[in-house]
Amino acid sequence: MRSPAILLALALALTGCGGIQSTSSFGDVPLVLGDTPGADEAGVFLATARGYDEAEGVTLNVARSGDADFRLVSTPPRGCVVVMAIVRPAKLVLCADEVTLQDERPKVLAVVRALSRGYTQAQLEPDEAVSAMTGQVPGLDRDQLSTELDKVAPTWTAGAPYFGELSAGPGRDPTVVPDARKEN
Repeated sequence: MRSPAILLALALALTGCGGIQSTSSFGDVPLVLGDTPGADEAGVFLATARGYDEAEGVTLNVARSGDADFRLVSTPPRGCVVVMAIVRPAKLVLCADEVTLQDERPKVLAVVRALSRGYTQAQLEPDEAVSAMTGQVPGLDRDQLSTELDKVAPTWTAGAPYFGELSAGPGRDPTVVPDARKEN
């Protein structure tokens, strides 16, 4: 039987050799969603319920309004750069504050990776996504949400080679999702 000190030393050695990945900790990250909950948010709630955000070193704090570096919107406000498509073709997008995108790109990549995983798993496991969302958003009708998710989930990747793909254009940074994918 190995002592805890030996196991700790082994873990530290493996971390230095790349055997165990460590993530940066960016802490709490506010994410503002639309006024009305809908199935297009299922990936967000699955990501938080399963800890995909924390695995990336961020803790997504979901809100319906307020100041935030990240927003799920159909029309980005001034100073918010679109970094990922949620509903194609760019009907619902994730945007990041332009200063955050410039100064804290690793944090932006962490948020994108967490949400990409949440949305991908929501497509693969819609019942679990519905459970995650109804567990975190009081008052949602489970059957209605499930029906809505069945309709909208295919739009998240329709015609795209991968979830989140974004075409170039003003107020957009189409390099974020590919950069986040490279780091996995």
